[in-house]
Amino acid sequence: MPFLFIVNESFYMKYILILSVIFVIGCAQLMNGQIQPVTLKDAKNKVWFTTCSGASEDWYSCNQKAIKTCQNGYYALDKYENANGGIRELTFKCN
Repeated sequence: MPFLFIVNESFYMKYILILSVIFVIGCAQLMNGQIQPVTLKDAKNKVWFTTCSGASEDWYSCNQKAIKTCQNGYYALDKYENANGGIRELTFKCN
């Protein structure tokens, strides 16, 4: 006769509670992801670089970082996005 594992209702409640906490922590991490910095890629030509990768950033946040870096506007030298949209990179120069 096979061994039957009988579990009471409190076990399932604890299991559901633990999974719920893990889910909420994961969602909170996505909402408050780390913003990637803007770095000076080429000091001589004053070319800047930033990434907006992952679920917490998008092209809008990339553009906002460029606007904040360049008070008189900017123009993009290169924009890269991989096929699934997980990696976004912006290389730009101030006006």
